[in-house]
Amino acid sequence: MTIEQQYQEERDKLELNRSLDWSTFSHEYIAAGETIEPLTVQAWFDLLAVKSPILTDDKPCVESVVDYIWRNSKRRTTNPLVKQWRLFWIHRRVSKALSKPGDSSVLMMVIFEHIKHAFDEFPIDASQSTEKKVNSMSSISGEAALIDEIAHRYSIHPSEVLKMPLRRAFTLQRTIRTCTIPDYKLLEPESLRAIKSEYLNSLNNG
Repeated sequence: MTIEQQYQEERDKLELNRSLDWSTFSHEYIAAGETIEPLTVQAWFDLLAVKSPILTDDKPCVESVVDYIWRNSKRRTTNPLVKQWRLFWIHRRVSKALSKPGDSSVLMMVIFEHIKHAFDEFPIDASQSTEKKVNSMSSISGEAALIDEIAHRYSIHPSEVLKMPLRRAFTLQRTIRTCTIPDYKLLEPESLRAIKSEYLNSLNNG
């Protein structure tokens, strides 16, 4: 497959996913026998708060994988007895999968694809600086800004934003900024930019 074909295929996939975001259909991810629902704003903030190894480690431990699956499981429950039983079986299946290189790769690929799908619509401003200020702390967190942007624009309670799929929240955030900020320019999704970068590198290397 040529780089041009890769680009078109990825673009078609992203456009289809954008249509699915607002339809009654959705992607289905199955990890360790559990159907996991779209990553919500709340679940993502929780993962950041506990510094989940899923986000920072190339080889997350069994507990962190189980925690991620449970947070997003379609069958998640607050019933203590059922929860304990469900977690026992998820832990058992995850432990078994991670002990085998082939099964481990498949399981982690599903989880990382689940995260990537949520972030395909992350708004990156073309003029956004990648430099971090030293000895400086922002007056508000990025999490609060995201919630405030959407809640203010659509006159909904912040708690309702937390329940949204993270991908949909990013889509709304992109829309808000494009519609309200003059000359606001968003970069293409990261996956498309990666393909373009590969193409440019191939030209530079002859």
